[in-house]
Amino acid sequence: MKVYRTRLHQVILPTLLFLFLISGIQAQTRSIDSIKQKLKGANDDTNKVNTLVSLDSILNLESRYSDALETGNEIMRLSKILSYQKGITEAYDLIGSTYYRRGDYEDALRNHFHALPLSRAIGDKRQEAFVLTNIGNVYSDQGNYAEALKYFEIALRLSTEIGFKLEIGNLYNNIGIVHLDLGNYPEALRNNLLALRMREEEGTNRRNIAGSYNNIGNIYYRQANYTEALKNHRKALKIREEIGDKFGIAMSFDNLANVYNNLGNFQEALKSHLSSLALHKEMGDKRNLASSYNNIGVTYQNMKNYPEAIRYFIYSKQIQHEIGDLDGLGRSFSNLGYAYVLVHKLQDAKSNLDSSESIFLKIHHPLGLEGLYYEYTLLDSAAGNFSQAYLHFKKYLVYHDSLFNEENSKKTVRAEMNFEFDKKQAIAQAEKARIAQVAAAESKRQRIVIFSVSGLLLLICAFAAFAYRSYRLKKRANFRLEIQKKNIDDSIRYAQRIQQAILPKALFLPGEVQEHFVLYLPKDIVSGDFYWRHQEGRELFFAAVDCTGHGVPGAMMSMLGYDLLEYAVKDKGLREPEEILHLLNRQIIEKLNGGNSDTSTDGMDLTLCRLNLDTLQLVYAGAKNDLFVISDNELQVLRVTKCAIGYSLQTVYTQATRSLKKNDEIFLLTDGYSDQKGGPQKKKFMLRKLKALLMELSSLPCQDQRQKLLAEFESWKGSAPQKDDILFVGFRI
Repeated sequence: MKVYRTRLHQVILPTLLFLFLISGIQAQTRSIDSIKQKLKGANDDTNKVNTLVSLDSILNLESRYSDALETGNEIMRLSKILSYQKGITEAYDLIGSTYYRRGDYEDALRNHFHALPLSRAIGDKRQEAFVLTNIGNVYSDQGNYAEALKYFEIALRLSTEIGFKLEIGNLYNNIGIVHLDLGNYPEALRNNLLALRMREEEGTNRRNIAGSYNNIGNIYYRQANYTEALKNHRKALKIREEIGDKFGIAMSFDNLANVYNNLGNFQEALKSHLSSLALHKEMGDKRNLASSYNNIGVTYQNMKNYPEAIRYFIYSKQIQHEIGDLDGLGRSFSNLGYAYVLVHKLQDAKSNLDSSESIFLKIHHPLGLEGLYYEYTLLDSAAGNFSQAYLHFKKYLVYHDSLFNEENSKKTVRAEMNFEFDKKQAIAQAEKARIAQVAAAESKRQRIVIFSVSGLLLLICAFAAFAYRSYRLKKRANFRLEIQKKNIDDSIRYAQRIQQAILPKALFLPGEVQEHFVLYLPKDIVSGDFYWRHQEGRELFFAAVDCTGHGVPGAMMSMLGYDLLEYAVKDKGLREPEEILHLLNRQIIEKLNGGNSDTSTDGMDLTLCRLNLDTLQLVYAGAKNDLFVISDNELQVLRVTKCAIGYSLQTVYTQATRSLKKNDEIFLLTDGYSDQKGGPQKKKFMLRKLKALLMELSSLPCQDQRQKLLAEFESWKGSAPQKDDILFVGFRI
């Protein structure tokens, strides 16, 4: 699912910098109408060009792209008549920025590359730095991170040379965003902290300081450190509210909503997104208004309210079509296609995904195509067209690999090396000039000394060259190791996204039970534990499962276990928990051990239930993992078969029935919690202690129980490593 990322894009030129970063569109004393009034009857001179530049900048920020392009072309026409080279440079850069905001990356780059040599020809280094940054932004949005880093580094070097602190902070910000997209979180954090330091030293622009807190919050969000993410986003929001930055406030609301979405607090996420929507409507910011509609659609989709999700995706699409935002339009078609897959309207899904593909191919957007082809795979699988699903998955892999291939890695290394080499070369040239001045001033008597010093200098240079070559080789080797590690981490992160995608968004829907909680703590990025649900009329099937191992092996087992549960209930039509377990046991042994249970080492422990939502009759069966019921302030253990799935074909799994009543609370769990070592003597937590804790928490609401269980676990674990995956489910009738 594509969600618009919150990003502080670099500003397109000095005029726009002040419009956006210092005062914002809403605070402009000169509205579009007043600027147009000023232009009436104005002489065709450079003052008129500069006024048109201001007008074009505001039109861009208000998403009036057709008007902005028309104004940009007028700036170009008038500047050429006047032979005003600065105006021509700004016209190319403004037109490029308009195309960029529309998502037309090819035309954006074409115009920015026209502006670059012109800015150098007129010697305007600030303008040159802005153009270089804009080129980097386009490459960054295209997913061409090596080229983005190269242009950001050149702009950073130029800004440092002229002492342009404000722009230096912005560039550290942008470089941090690229590393965030690459999943290189330490480097992303380092650059954003540098940006924050530069912005605090510069001190005149609190808007930028808030932007740094915003980006630091996004880094923690991507690392699933939601506590730190919320802390930094709230810092950003506080500053933005103090300075009246409506655009920034809306951005903070959206980012807070993203965190709430991942915490499963969808109501709070929806509330924050709606606050952002109201601000974008007030400001007339159509591009971000479309983004807000999209984000609200994603939240409704998380809540499984698919009609509302589709309605908001359509709102977003209509605005993007109106303003000509090709990138946004491609993403809206993609979001609609995925939503229609979820409601099984496969023809509508295909139509929208086809429209998205057409746009992304037109604007050469590999990042968009990567996600799109994965959504095609889901559509083909839902339609039973597995050969086409395979072909689309291959396309997904091609685009995924192209974003992180070896050539891009080499380009990144080359950009870093060139930057370091240029710095050393500048130092060497300065030293050479100093020696030449000394030599011209010295008499013949000192030439021997000069020759001696020169010889020594040559030796030092030779040694420095040797040391630098060794440094480059070592850095290249280290970088290759980092890339290999990153590729492995990316693969595991992708496996995590797949695993999270199959898990139910909620184990119980509103109205099925009073309340519930799920405590899900993978030991590694991916987990061998998973939970599952399926509903047939008023009968609800659900399970908590612990597969052999953890990490990637455990995750692969969990995918197999999930598919087998779906197969047993949906395809085979089994309704009795004991029959489902027998099928799982047989299938695991056949698929993993060729039907030979004597060699079986892989399997799963689980608890499987069928609950009648009308009669409150609970039918349960399990493999090793018992259930716990608290009824009338008494804890009871519902025993299950003490043999895991996948170890013996002779195992007989039996089910039992329990009649529940209102306010009964039931717990399903895997063994990770009770087996965790900790405390003063580094011993296991044990079931006896866990039962006492459950009784202690039984009077609390379910979400409070979850927080207390998590806090007790962290306190018991202390500095010890987590021993196993943890899954804990509780619900109250």
